[in-house]
Amino acid sequence: MTPSTIVLIPIYQPLLSVLEQFSLDHSLPLLAGRDVRFIGPRGLDYGYYQLRYPGIPFEVFDPGYFASIAGYNLLMLSPAFYERYAEHEFMLVLQTDAILLRDDLDHWMGRPYDYVGAPWPQGVTVKVDLDPFCGPHAKTVRALVGNGGLSLRRIRKCQALLREFPQALEMFRRTGSSEDLYFAIMGLLSADFVLPNEREAARFAWELQPEHYHAIDCRPPMGGHAWWKYSPNFWARFFRSTPPLPELTVPARLTEPGPLADAPAPLTSL
Repeated sequence: MTPSTIVLIPIYQPLLSVLEQFSLDHSLPLLAGRDVRFIGPRGLDYGYYQLRYPGIPFEVFDPGYFASIAGYNLLMLSPAFYERYAEHEFMLVLQTDAILLRDDLDHWMGRPYDYVGAPWPQGVTVKVDLDPFCGPHAKTVRALVGNGGLSLRRIRKCQALLREFPQALEMFRRTGSSEDLYFAIMGLLSADFVLPNEREAARFAWELQPEHYHAIDCRPPMGGHAWWKYSPNFWARFFRSTPPLPELTVPARLTEPGPLADAPAPLTSL
């Protein structure tokens, strides 16, 4: 039986920007038949979303989770958040500055990975000195995968990773650190958490240096994050319509089938 996936779209304002609306308008038709839901703060006026995207339900959370990036990181590092969707095997997080080029979810659900997001070309190097890796057992790791803005997560395994390293989880939650770095760093040190390598992750999504990854594999991924911030002219060739960017010169279209978070701030130690 095909594993089930829930697609969650975090929203925190009563209206989308023009580029966010373009991104959702481009992505949502590709997800026809999927379980797609908006998640946002209790008390937000959802009228715009109900009119433009009828049929997509809303799930509300404490407003503090959507008041800042630190609050959002707390939500995504909350075991209760994953428990809420535990009836599904996978969760696709689709932030409003992410975009899909096609629906390859069935392929990625069939892969062994517990978390996949766009790679970071330079990586993030961190010394971990907590939980089992204290003192003489400290480990230095270099995380390359990956960005949480468009990410597929195996829910049960993400719950387990949050339980596996309580000191690291407390530190991330206390400091408001990027939630995707928790999965990228601690996933490398886990006894039972599977991450793809950089090249495989780039077949799922791009964020930084998309031209670099396209030159390697010559085919666009399933989607990407922060496309209008990083190389919008390059991205535009893969879209079904011209994005509403000022003074955009759209290159010839290729024939391949069809901001809550940026690149992570460098950390030196945990």
